[in-house]
Amino acid sequence: MTYQGERSRPMASENGRYFEVSKLRMGADGQVSEVLWCEVSMGSDHALGTRVVAAASEVVDAMHDGAQVAAVFSSQERCPARSFTIVEQADGRECLAFDGAPSAGRNLADIETLEG
Repeated sequence: MTYQGERSRPMASENGRYFEVSKLRMGADGQVSEVLWCEVSMGSDHALGTRVVAAASEVVDAMHDGAQVAAVFSSQERCPARSFTIVEQADGRECLAFDGAPSAGRNLADIETLEG
């Protein structure tokens, strides 16, 4: 299985890669269903490609294979990125959530949506 459109790579090569999520879409179940993300160089903080839409399941797969994924916020306060983690639901499905305690201005509701 691969992900990220034309820049697809085998999933086993994700260790040490870092991705930023700038927008997301919430599903009817209240969980993240899709994200707009891009690989970013840890050293320079520059994007290594174009931003693409990916299903949340693809993000979960990349994280299982070692990728680090964080959300970036577009607010005027320049809030720092917040890391995603994988959470298993009672029915066994895996979804994305933020790691750690809620933080003012840095929650799922504070990220731009893919709808607008």
